[in-house]
Amino acid sequence: MLLGCLVTVSAIAGVLVWQGTGKKDEENRQYEQTDGSSEQLLWNDEETTGTEEETTKAVTETQKTTQEARATETKAQEETRLEAEARHETEAPAESEEAPSEAPAAVSQVQAVSFQEENGLLWPVEGNVIMEYSMDKTVYFPTLDLYKCSPAVLIQGEAGMPVTAAANSIVKVVGTDAELGNYVTLDLGNGYELTYGQLTDPQVNPGDYLEAGAVVGTLAEPTKYYVVEGANLYFQMTKDGAPIDPLDFVDYAED
Repeated sequence: MLLGCLVTVSAIAGVLVWQGTGKKDEENRQYEQTDGSSEQLLWNDEETTGTEEETTKAVTETQKTTQEARATETKAQEETRLEAEARHETEAPAESEEAPSEAPAAVSQVQAVSFQEENGLLWPVEGNVIMEYSMDKTVYFPTLDLYKCSPAVLIQGEAGMPVTAAANSIVKVVGTDAELGNYVTLDLGNGYELTYGQLTDPQVNPGDYLEAGAVVGTLAEPTKYYVVEGANLYFQMTKDGAPIDPLDFVDYAED
């Protein structure tokens, strides 16, 4: 009986050992499987990491290429701008050639024009006075057949006669008027101006500098306002815009 108990106990112990061994082997197999999965997962992570690095590298290369393209485009635009500026500078003198060559000299002479009463005036055209300046009383105008004030002097002449500058001056205005026909206004400086009316083909332009005695133009046929008076030079002088008598500045003696 004792022997039977020992056999039974041994059998039970063998079963327990077998179960323990089997359980341990199973755990080992599970561990091995787990390790295999971990290795596979680690490999996948490495593959993913490699792909991300390649993508980042590709993006970086694309950005570099884009930046180089933009730099090239910017350089090309800058070269185009410089070429345009160079062409503009080259063409600029051609535009300045259109300006009258006398203009710079005239501008430089503006400060030199300074009329003084003691300087006097030259006689502008050969001929006698047929109507004097009169602003304090009226005088008779034959063509108009009326009396009115006379802000200028009329100097008789013949069509085609030269008319000259009475003093050093700058041409201020060249224009046309119904009463005066073609006329020229000269700036003498210090507020003094001279207006020449009833001219044909004025030979000056605004801004021109004229020395005393220089030709301004030629005498024209009279306008409809002075038909009866005949060909004459309308000769007016002003100081600060107000008419004054030009004969006060001319050594004039009627023949």
